[in-house]
Amino acid sequence: MPSTLLSLFSQISDPRRGQGKMYPLAPILLFTVLAMLAGARSYRQVHGFIRTHLDRLNGGFGVSLHRAPAYSSVRFILHGIDADEMERVFREHAAGLAEASVEGAAIPPAVAIDGKTLRGSFDAFHDRKAVIAHIRN
Repeated sequence: MPSTLLSLFSQISDPRRGQGKMYPLAPILLFTVLAMLAGARSYRQVHGFIRTHLDRLNGGFGVSLHRAPAYSSVRFILHGIDADEMERVFREHAAGLAEASVEGAAIPPAVAIDGKTLRGSFDAFHDRKAVIAHIRN
């Protein structure tokens, strides 16, 4: 089974000084990635995502953040991370997933969903509001 992103993120060196480590690095990086996958495009939106889903994120990943970091903290953390280390982690994770799929390991099923609203369906076609495509691996 490939390593989890959380475990791989824990290998990234934390450039913050001791007193600046109010939040553990690995969960903040993981939650930021999840926020971006959910559509967050700013530090404020990342903060809002973590704040809104904090209990679910803590429970799902076995983390115990007491509160979401402020958007300025998220910015400070991300600006201090070495981009080469982040790239290495993502490449290692992707390689692990690819290797597991080749070896036939049990990879949890995934569903990709894409929806498009039909042009003009708002008024003319009340029974055809959207087309949704899904792919399950």
